[in-house]
Amino acid sequence: MEKRKLNTEIIRRLRSDKLSLVVPVLNHLRQSIHSAAYLPEVINLLHETNNEEIRRELSLFMCDIKDPGGIPHIIDALRNNKYRPIWNIITSACWQSGLNYSENLDTFIKILLEEDYMNALEAFSVIEQSLPHLEAQELEHYRQQLMEGLEKVTKEKAPLVREMIKIMKD
Repeated sequence: MEKRKLNTEIIRRLRSDKLSLVVPVLNHLRQSIHSAAYLPEVINLLHETNNEEIRRELSLFMCDIKDPGGIPHIIDALRNNKYRPIWNIITSACWQSGLNYSENLDTFIKILLEEDYMNALEAFSVIEQSLPHLEAQELEHYRQQLMEGLEKVTKEKAPLVREMIKIMKD
C-alpha cells in the first residue's frame, strides 16, 4: 500500500461528526484520484459514528470507490475484528463498487463460512462477482474450501454455501 500524506483539513472535517462538513468532503474525495488513501479514516469513522446520516453517507462513499488502490485498506478492515460490527457495510460496498476482489477471496470465503447470514450474503455477492477473474485451478481450490466448510455452517447458511459450490462447478 502506498503511503500518502493525508490532508489534515480533510481529516478534521471527516472527524467533525457534522453532516454539513462531512458530505462536502466526501463529495470532494469522490472527485479525487487519491480518495482511496482516506479509506482507513472513512472506515474508522463509519465504525465510530453514531450519526445515522453520516453513516449512510460514508457507506455510499465506500460503494463509489473505483480505485483498486483502496482494496488493501478494505481487506485490512475485514481482517480486523475491531470493525466486525460494520463488516456487512464494508462487504456490501465491495460488490457494489464493482472492483475486482478475486485476489482476496480467502477473506470472503471465510466470511461466507464463519459469519452471520447477512455478512455471508454480502460475501456471496463479492465471490460471485469475482468468479470470472479466476483460473480453473483457483476456482477448484475455493470450491474445495467451501465443500470442507459446508458441514460447519448453520442450517440457515447451508443453502447459500451449496449454491456457491454449484456456481463454481458450472
